[in-house]
Amino acid sequence: MTSFSTNIKSMLTRRLVFIVGLMMLGTLATSACAVQESNTYPVETFSEMHYSQSFRAQEPPRLAPPADSVAFRTAGDSSQTYNVPDKQERAYDPVVAGELYRVNCSVCHGISGLGDGKATRHITSGSSFYATTQGSPYGAPPNLVESAASRLTERDTMVAFVTSGAVVMPSFGKLLAEEDIRDIVNYIFDDTTGLSQ
Repeated sequence: MTSFSTNIKSMLTRRLVFIVGLMMLGTLATSACAVQESNTYPVETFSEMHYSQSFRAQEPPRLAPPADSVAFRTAGDSSQTYNVPDKQERAYDPVVAGELYRVNCSVCHGISGLGDGKATRHITSGSSFYATTQGSPYGAPPNLVESAASRLTERDTMVAFVTSGAVVMPSFGKLLAEEDIRDIVNYIFDDTTGLSQ
């Protein structure tokens, strides 16, 4: 009986060793296939990180620098450097400025700038987000013609206000170029073809 149990024990041990060996061999085989080293597999993982000489055909030609070139020596004196203007502006065109105003401002301030745009009823609503978070509705958008005449009489002050925004007014400095903001402000102040006529 003991020889029979010894035979079963040795047979089970051999089978266990064989199964463990097969599992190790299988693990080694699958991990070796998963590690990509030559960029030759059909599914390439991180192929952009491994440079191959075959990519050279896709590169632009490399030009040699001029023989007497220097990487960087100095920026030169102040008369040779380019001065960036303090503000960006272009020639005022009332048609362009009017269209910029219509697209960006008239929904709240109205076509004529009187603060009666289509969004006014939503902004001043008691159920608006502002009213529910602050406890009272927001006031109507201001009359821009009146603001240009009495409150924000300097154009640069109004440009700064439009650029930075207000409580419910977006910061147009992130949405429009400085030239566009200046055109809109010039359109508000324009008393011949703009809002202040």
